[in-house]
Amino acid sequence: MGGLLLLGVPRDRQKDNHEGCPYDGCVSEGGSTIWCRVVRGALVLLLLFCARALDAQSAAAGQYNEANALYRAGDFAAARRTYLEVVDAGVQDARLYYNLGNACFKSGRLGEGILWYERARRLLPHDEDIEANLRFANLVKQDRDPQTEDGLGALVAALVAAYFWPTFNQLSLLFAAAFFAVFVLGVRWLFAQTRPGALWLVGILLCAGLSVGAALWVGTRLRHQAQTREAIVTAAEARARSGPDLGQTEVFVAHEGTKVRLVRQEGGWMLVRLANGLGGWMPAETLTRI
Repeated sequence: MGGLLLLGVPRDRQKDNHEGCPYDGCVSEGGSTIWCRVVRGALVLLLLFCARALDAQSAAAGQYNEANALYRAGDFAAARRTYLEVVDAGVQDARLYYNLGNACFKSGRLGEGILWYERARRLLPHDEDIEANLRFANLVKQDRDPQTEDGLGALVAALVAAYFWPTFNQLSLLFAAAFFAVFVLGVRWLFAQTRPGALWLVGILLCAGLSVGAALWVGTRLRHQAQTREAIVTAAEARARSGPDLGQTEVFVAHEGTKVRLVRQEGGWMLVRLANGLGGWMPAETLTRI
């Protein structure tokens, strides 16, 4: 892409340009308009930045289409490599992660496939295709997830699932709608010629409660997301030990595709916990964070 060439203004026309400058308070120095030059320079830099961003986006779209063509042709390994190049370019998209998960799964990389399905689900919760492929991949892996409990355990699991079910966009929309309703009802209450009845006040309080509840819901979810770190075992197997050293006792073995919760890191070791609560130290290179 060719560069932009900025041509100077002839000396005999600089005075006229300054007099016609649309920016108030510009400073003239030596017959030139400093403020106009600053604005023109900023606009040129903005145009160059936008042009580079569009070029990068166009290149990433071309690579994405190339990866799709490779996948349809059955070259899953090459499709995986090309999808990864798009990811390395900084693209974050649920469709890209989903397709990359498919390419990894088809090329025999089960752990990576589950990893990208999980990442896609975080960007696009409740998507049927992502959920279906992730369930199937979890059925294929060697380690099984804990079975659903009965009685009180099932009730707690259902409540936790309901707590995490709404997306952040849905909760934000609920907060905005409730807050707007409080504003409209409050304005109507203040400027009404006759005071509205108790039902109007109940509506204001209800909408205010919804807005506060939605805000607290989003806040607690964001706090949980910031504090919870999860990873997928992407090596064939990972041996967990009682301490961050190869000489420590082996506690359990996790195989490719198993999801673990990260607790802390010491050197090249990660303290992890399984869904059943069992914990141990794993080599960091066997894990990839979601």
